[in-house]
Amino acid sequence: MARMRRIQVVIDPELDDRLEQEAAARGMSKSALVREALQRELSEPFDNCLTQLPVFDDVEPVEDIDEFLYGPISEEAWPSLTRRSGTPER
Repeated sequence: MARMRRIQVVIDPELDDRLEQEAAARGMSKSALVREALQRELSEPFDNCLTQLPVFDDVEPVEDIDEFLYGPISEEAWPSLTRRSGTPER
């Protein structure tokens, strides 16, 4: 067996109780059970599922996303945005 490295892990009391009970039921130490669980958990590379997201590579970029989604700004809805600078309010 390779040389072991001591680490410190902080867990809540309930999890520690479950760990102790499970280790006793399997006839092994808590450390051995933790090593076994870590080996199992880390045996496969982590997949963050980003590779499963759809890719939209056939669309054109949009210059103004708000106008694209909601339509052009109307003077009735947003008079301060459609008024030219220097033009007094009505």
